[in-house]
Amino acid sequence: MRVARSRTGRLARSLRGFGARFSLAISAILALALFIFSQVSPAPLERLRAAVDGVLAPIIYVVNLPVRVVEDVVIWGQDVAFLYRENIRLRDENQRLMEWQLAAQRLATENSRLKSLLDVHDMQATPIATARIIGQSAGNYVRTILINAGQNAGVAPGHVAADRSGVLGRVITVSPTTARVLLLTDLNSRIPVKVLPADVNAILAGDNLDQPMLTFLPAGSQIAAGDWVVTTSHGGIFPPDMPVGRVALTPKGGKPRVMLSSDLTRLDYVRLLAFTPATPPPTAAETPPAAEAPQPSP
Repeated sequence: MRVARSRTGRLARSLRGFGARFSLAISAILALALFIFSQVSPAPLERLRAAVDGVLAPIIYVVNLPVRVVEDVVIWGQDVAFLYRENIRLRDENQRLMEWQLAAQRLATENSRLKSLLDVHDMQATPIATARIIGQSAGNYVRTILINAGQNAGVAPGHVAADRSGVLGRVITVSPTTARVLLLTDLNSRIPVKVLPADVNAILAGDNLDQPMLTFLPAGSQIAAGDWVVTTSHGGIFPPDMPVGRVALTPKGGKPRVMLSSDLTRLDYVRLLAFTPATPPPTAAETPPAAEAPQPSP
């Protein structure tokens, strides 16, 4: 009995091995036949492949549908979470902006009230024209620019030249269609400025270098690198509080220099401004005497 079973098992294993080898041979033969057939006559095989694709495409779509639904749900959840976080951030930012707005309104009201009490009037520059730079002199002895606006555009000597970053200089000569601007870095440029927050008055003097010097500083002035430098209305040329630049790092024992807010090497357009300072009231010595009332005749 055991011998019969052993023979039956060996026979089954032999048949399985033969079947596997036979299946492998048949698969190889079919693959070779399909390859030869596709090379000899590819059109029928392409039609068969297209037909199979047409049958399998709906099945593949239905099988992949749950996967796509899950992906869409995950993406939707991520979007909802992002919008929730963004909404919280925007609410906080809006609250801070409202607080700043209220503070700005209070300061503006207080500033207006104090100005009315002190009888202080704003000194603003009047825009004259916007001009394009058509020439630039950057030699060892002169730093000027030539612009394409002149007398015909209302430009006059003494007008302030500036760009969106700050003051550039002032107009020195004009023609009907052009004007020349003396830059702050020119050797002949001298303008009154103020250093903030120390509130120190000084003269910004050019010396044909990229960073003009601060001169005539009061003794013991406490200024540091990074302090703002703005214009003052002293002399009646520049309006007050226009940005000029920041105090640069100063070597020990040297005069402080200013890194200008405007990049003078990349100028394209300039704004021209006219500033008219307030006229001071006449002094007692300048006030003409009042005319005496005529005496009645006897």
